[in-house]
Amino acid sequence: MHLAIDRDKRTATLTLAGPAAGLPADAAAIRALGASWWPLAAFRELDEALLELRHNEEEIGLVLLRTEGDVAAAVALDRRARGERRHDWFVDEVRSFVARTLRRLDLTARSLYALIEPGSCFAGTLFEIALAADRSYMLYDKDRPAAIAVPGMNARRLPDDATD
Repeated sequence: MHLAIDRDKRTATLTLAGPAAGLPADAAAIRALGASWWPLAAFRELDEALLELRHNEEEIGLVLLRTEGDVAAAVALDRRARGERRHDWFVDEVRSFVARTLRRLDLTARSLYALIEPGSCFAGTLFEIALAADRSYMLYDKDRPAAIAVPGMNARRLPDDATD
């Protein structure tokens, strides 16, 4: 995750890196990764950036949301996490944390614009970031198409707490 602030223009660009391909699929391997498991690490960084903007950058009025990475890897990770959610406490707690962070993003008192460009990975859980934005702009380039993906995880409500 990278947060770039342009105080003269009163804008911030928040760029999230999507997951790498081949992340573990079973709960024991996920727990072994602990805090470095991509969903937990990425959304902790997003949460920190949102708090930075809220408390230290009061003059910033527009936040541009970008992602970088592989759409297929983001979808695959969401499918594996969804399958493990009902079986593992750690996966369920991370999912609850992701939901809380997305609610914080949704309640951010800034204008949010999602920029869907070639190489972005607004897919699965990361697509929820584009949905939280006030506006989403998708670049049309016939030589380098931009893509989004809305797998089954986006059809369900994220939990309000760990008991959902």
